Amino acid sequence: MITVIADDITGAAEIAGVCLRYGLQVIFGIDTVPTDGSDIRIIATDSRSVKENEAYSIHKKLALEIYKDPNALVFKKCDSVLRGFVLTELIALMDVTGKSSVLLQPSNPATDRCIREGIYYIADEKIEDTGFSKDPDFPAISSDVKNLLLQRSTYENNNIEIHTGLITEIGNTGIFVPDCTSPEELQACCALINDKTLLCGSAAFFEQFLLYNKIGKRIEKLVPFSVSTSFLMICGSIHPQSRKFQDKMAALGCPVHYFPTAILQENITNDLIESWATELIDVWKKNLKLVLAISTEKIEFPKSSLILKSRMNLIAAEILKKCKVDEVFIEGGATAYGILNLLDWKTLSPVQELGPGVVRMKVSNQMCHLTIKPGSYQWPEYMVV
Repeated sequence: MITVIADDITGAAEIAGVCLRYGLQVIFGIDTVPTDGSDIRIIATDSRSVKENEAYSIHKKLALEIYKDPNALVFKKCDSVLRGFVLTELIALMDVTGKSSVLLQPSNPATDRCIREGIYYIADEKIEDTGFSKDPDFPAISSDVKNLLLQRSTYENNNIEIHTGLITEIGNTGIFVPDCTSPEELQACCALINDKTLLCGSAAFFEQFLLYNKIGKRIEKLVPFSVSTSFLMICGSIHPQSRKFQDKMAALGCPVHYFPTAILQENITNDLIESWATELIDVWKKNLKLVLAISTEKIEFPKSSLILKSRMNLIAAEILKKCKVDEVFIEGGATAYGILNLLDWKTLSPVQELGPGVVRMKVSNQMCHLTIKPGSYQWPEYMVV
């Protein structure tokens, strides 16, 4: 059994999609180690959204549970552009296992995310010259992979050596990040693995790991999926692709509701949130479908993004408690994680990959399915009509 630990829920879902693509049985836990006897078990955390010391504690706690089995094989899923506390989380795993070397490969050449001579490129641009330099939480202020790791993680990392560039073997100590500019080089990294090395990387690297080790068999055809009634779509992203999809849904006659002006203020009462949730419950019961989004305008007050997402989570959870929704669609990792925690939906069984990064899952002990995707990805055109 392979256990995957991810630092956000959409990254975990992306791994689940890869597993489904290869006909593997997979189980998905939120902050918990699933006990189901599947081929792959995935643990989704939200450690990219917490403080660095909390990210360390989350991964150390999970590692202590997983490595009760001395034969455990763990793959640490990281963001393909190294957002988050990647180094800190690897240190937590190293502290538990006693292993002192890591093979880290975040690249995804299929999407033009490559490393050349230790420098991270998006297509032919250094990452510091792209939109990733303006990321609100983990801006890429350097393109040097070593600097990216060290700038984002400061937790007890002074003694860890980070090796980049052309790497032909994994030494006894350090973090090894090989250059990678093609799918062939991505798979070639798998030949560097030994039983003394921890593994970390992108979903693309995980797929190559499966291929290299002949785990599973690729299923070429995606099964079309559509739903016309009994769904709730929660749009936690403000990405332009999300806005376009909301407009399309409205044009097709689906109710699309944005936060009213009163809910968009910095200070509001709980009664106001509860009152609007009740209105939305009535809308859903009348139509059996609803798209809920925050706003078409930019809202600016201190910590507005965090506060508005928290309100979205509360409203969505209230609707789901009061309505028998068959299909739940959630856009954005932080939004999905927050709603699942409020509902105490801790175990999911992935059943279908609807598109890249878009995975449909059965919610344990519930009569509904949940589909989640990253905010920057698109919903498949065929999915909702």
